[in-house]
Amino acid sequence: MGYCSDITRTVVFGKASQEQAEMYNIVKEAQMAGMKSIKDGANGRDVDGAARKVIDSTKFKGRFIHSLGHGVGLEVHDHPALSPSMDFPLKANMVVTVEPGIYVPEFGGVRIEDDVIVTKDGYERITSAPTYDLIEVS
Repeated sequence: MGYCSDITRTVVFGKASQEQAEMYNIVKEAQMAGMKSIKDGANGRDVDGAARKVIDSTKFKGRFIHSLGHGVGLEVHDHPALSPSMDFPLKANMVVTVEPGIYVPEFGGVRIEDDVIVTKDGYERITSAPTYDLIEVS
């Protein structure tokens, strides 16, 4: 009892434009790349780099303007950070967020955030949500 969680989903009002859908799919791919990099002993800096590489290989290079994630525990933003500037090895049973994003001024942004437990050989997603797809609200 008393532990925190952190989750973000992206919603668009009306039908998503091609650009919005493209942004969402790139962020979703970046999130999966980050998650696949997570395991006991992986460096948070490298996990961030795996997700950032996906976004920076697209026309949205430089539009991922925050860290990939952070620890979650008794506080929502706990140690460690999954960040290009944080040299920190992950340990089994840590809970971290994986939340890449793309933000385009005067257009909008996309962020997908889930919580995962670091395991010996990977991760276990502990966020449950009704969908992992872009949510269109009419």
